[in-house]
Amino acid sequence: MSEQSLNKAILERMKFIEMTLRFRGSVSRSDLSKKFDISLPAATRDFRKYKDFCPENTIFNEVEKRYEINESEFVPKFAISFNEAMGFIRNSLNSKIIGFSEYDSIQSPPRLCEPDLDILLKITRAILGMRIVNAEYFSVENGFSKKKLAPHSLIDNGLRWHIRAYDYDKGRFADFVLTRFKNVEETNEKVSASKSRSYDNQWNRIVRLELVPHPNKNNVNCPETLEYDFNMKDEMKVVEVRAAVAGYWLRRWNIDCSNDHSLQGKEYQLWLKNSAALYDVSNAFLAPGYKNQ
Repeated sequence: MSEQSLNKAILERMKFIEMTLRFRGSVSRSDLSKKFDISLPAATRDFRKYKDFCPENTIFNEVEKRYEINESEFVPKFAISFNEAMGFIRNSLNSKIIGFSEYDSIQSPPRLCEPDLDILLKITRAILGMRIVNAEYFSVENGFSKKKLAPHSLIDNGLRWHIRAYDYDKGRFADFVLTRFKNVEETNEKVSASKSRSYDNQWNRIVRLELVPHPNKNNVNCPETLEYDFNMKDEMKVVEVRAAVAGYWLRRWNIDCSNDHSLQGKEYQLWLKNSAALYDVSNAFLAPGYKNQ
């Protein structure tokens, strides 16, 4: 039996078997039944299929009636990234099945505000359909206004969701906080090429960020710890980001972006070695310590 001969549903269940096995060290038929709402006999067949592909990965515990990981022989069938692994355990049903408590075992900062779902869906339809929207919007500087926008992308800056769009009133591309929309009206008006994502220079420009342990000993006494922590090569971590989000990311990461690494405090563990890379980045003012040279 080959992997190609299995349908997508069976493959998903086999992936769940392996993921649960790797996270908890054991997996049972009832786990599979709860997750996918299938019968116990159907779950048994799935375990047999997994055993056919990976005969050495599991050992059946007759007393507990569950499959346990064979650590000495285990070889993953399905490759996963760290983000995929964290996505698995942050799924509330998965966490409940494997025994993680959403409130005690896994913690992440809550969102202080959530976008209106109806507004989000109108925006995504406009993005995918390349259509213009008319919107009522609040800004911190100017308060309430009506806008004509051509949205093209969504941005999660770690604290809140933004949309990237062409603002017809201002004649430029800009970011708009999703929770500040009071109303969005869809139109049938198509976005012209000159107002589309391909003409958003800040979005299409890639900025190379060279991050190093902060030179100030009061900030970082043991730089080799950070070299290991961030998997640095030649004492440096290189990250390439879109210019349109560079300021958000640098603020989120607490990177000292001053030209002379002058920011003091334990929160500034990394320094942007090539601060000149932020020249003409529209949101560089968000980067801690950055001053246009």
